Amino acid sequence: MHNFWIDEYAHLDSPLHRWEPRSKLIALLALIFAFSFVRDLQLVPLMIAVTVGLYALSRLPVSFLINRLRYPGYFLLIMAVILPFFAGETEIARIGPVALHEEGLLSFVLIAARFGCILTVGLVLFGTVPFLTTVKTMRSLGLPAILADMMLLSFRYLFEIGDMLHRMETAMRLRGFRAGRFSWRGLQTLAALAGSLLIRSFEQSERVYKAMILRGYGHAEQLTAESAEKSKLTPPPSPLPARGEGESSGSEVPSPFTGRGFRGGVRLPILTVADLNFAYGDHTVLRDVSFALHPGERVGLIGPNGAGKTSLFLLIAGVLKPASGVIALAEKPVKYGDFHPEIGLVFQNPDDQLFSPSVWDDVAFGPQNMGLSEAEIETRVRDALATVGAAAWAERPPHHLSGGEKRMVSIAGVLAMQPQLVIYDEPDANLDVRSRRRLIQFLQASRQTLLVASHDLELILEVCDRVLLLDDHRIAADGDPRVIMGNRTLMEAHGLEKPHSLIPHRHAI
Repeated sequence: MHNFWIDEYAHLDSPLHRWEPRSKLIALLALIFAFSFVRDLQLVPLMIAVTVGLYALSRLPVSFLINRLRYPGYFLLIMAVILPFFAGETEIARIGPVALHEEGLLSFVLIAARFGCILTVGLVLFGTVPFLTTVKTMRSLGLPAILADMMLLSFRYLFEIGDMLHRMETAMRLRGFRAGRFSWRGLQTLAALAGSLLIRSFEQSERVYKAMILRGYGHAEQLTAESAEKSKLTPPPSPLPARGEGESSGSEVPSPFTGRGFRGGVRLPILTVADLNFAYGDHTVLRDVSFALHPGERVGLIGPNGAGKTSLFLLIAGVLKPASGVIALAEKPVKYGDFHPEIGLVFQNPDDQLFSPSVWDDVAFGPQNMGLSEAEIETRVRDALATVGAAAWAERPPHHLSGGEKRMVSIAGVLAMQPQLVIYDEPDANLDVRSRRRLIQFLQASRQTLLVASHDLELILEVCDRVLLLDDHRIAADGDPRVIMGNRTLMEAHGLEKPHSLIPHRHAI
């Protein structure tokens, strides 16, 4: 949503826009810090005057401030209802059974003034310079890396939460709700909206954190140079022939992992899952799941909603801990909680994976956590962006991209780690026809071992040489996609339909 771009007016020319970024960052952060310690109501007018003066000096439009204060204003509205009437002892007015207290009213005025001034100064700070410049300035000042990480995630969440709230508000308005109509039912609705927003933002924060862990967040110091060297594989060339154009498929694909993919002339599995069991509390998700993937295979995973496909992927990547069973990549156990750059997982929603200020930074996130040199990181990022056709977007903020562009950038972030196995969870979700076709062609040209889950069975038919059917906690079928998905009885027994392309059709002549 354009309304939530925090640096959309960074191109203006004002004294604050021209202020050297390092000095401005230090000065305005110090001012914010000082405002947060204001406890005396006599300082509130001075605080407001300084804030108004700064904002006027910045020449930022008033609409810029109003649009960004509107949603935080909902939370101030809740405080306005609670504090003056339920905090304090000195009664200054009474409306029926409800008493207005002096202490609560003064506390609300102080909190609202501090909140509004701090937010406004923050908007001046980040609204008068490109956000990427602010992040680079923080790093150049030698601030702890955690502060830059917090800044990036805060910016990301402010944008996402604002966008989410806008969509929810629009849906409510289309069903007759008007926020301006004061009523008890309206207040209940707004409270429910705030609660739902907090729950959704918390759930998304968990998914983003999982994506960060999968790309090595917090493991940079633990990854030795030896393990980083072992994780290096030849990056996939950009122009690759699609299947059917001279490239073999299935068991005929030669292993790109010479020495590890074969033993005594016998091809070994790249991924082994044996007797895997997993449950969320008392709810069983997977029971005695076993299968193996060989180098170069493209395997589809199908099944009804709730079958456990995403849980299986998170188990394979080491994010979830199995109750029992074995997961091994190239005969090396996948340990829960460890960083496994050899395994790449592309989430269903690309917004859960894109958390950096620019496309380049996001794609570089994994290689940086692998302990690679700056030269190697740059090479990997350039190769990954070129492979997915995203080189032109390198300096763009990820949240300004289209759905199809976000999908390809999220794939590039995984490919930059040069994994042996790439797992795709519903990669075509919410893509238009053109983006879907481009994704299919990309997957067909990929040389990595692939495990792809999708409800788009036609995509599975075009991309995969083998299919696994997951249902009722287990692998119900394993084999040729056309044989398994062409079996109407089998598909319907597991809540699926036979793909349209496998149904014979008669065409009138």
